[in-house]
Amino acid sequence: MRNQNGFLTVDFIFAIVLIFGMTALLFAFSLTLTVASITQYVTFASARNYVAGHLDKDHQQQRAIAKYNQLVNDPVFKPLFKNGWFTLSDQPQVGDITQVIQAYAPAADDPNLFWGVGTDFTAKILDFKIPFFGATNPDGNGANDFTTFMGSYLGREVTVTECLDFNSKRWTAIINLGHSYATAQGTYVPITDDGC
Repeated sequence: MRNQNGFLTVDFIFAIVLIFGMTALLFAFSLTLTVASITQYVTFASARNYVAGHLDKDHQQQRAIAKYNQLVNDPVFKPLFKNGWFTLSDQPQVGDITQVIQAYAPAADDPNLFWGVGTDFTAKILDFKIPFFGATNPDGNGANDFTTFMGSYLGREVTVTECLDFNSKRWTAIINLGHSYATAQGTYVPITDDGC
């Protein structure tokens, strides 16, 4: 092989394809991590609205869903979730997340720590093919392989309804003790402080 003309061009093209491939890969990862952090904030803000005591459980859930929809449709965040690269669930999972993900269920007498708001986050941007590197999804199952459940778990305060019911049952139990408590019947006024 006496003629070596063009080898440098082939090496250059090969190197440029690898560099552009790595650049695309790093861009996709960086953007995905950024949008994942924003999604985590959306679930946190929604869970913060859910945790606060309200009239009843339905009001708590409605406040969480309203906050979720407000943030997802905010003019700043909406382009991130509506551009086809990233998607979120239309409606979040609110409440006891152990009902959604059975593996989160507590063992024996452990308390359930998974009360909050969660959503399915799909990063379609990660499903691509780079020449010489290959595909990020070799099984070819689609972008759904890049889906994860993201949530924030802050618990739930008791509602006013639950608190009044608790106080009523407590007063009935006190009256049933007999003695001088029975004379105070009718003068008891339950006072709820921050829910209960």
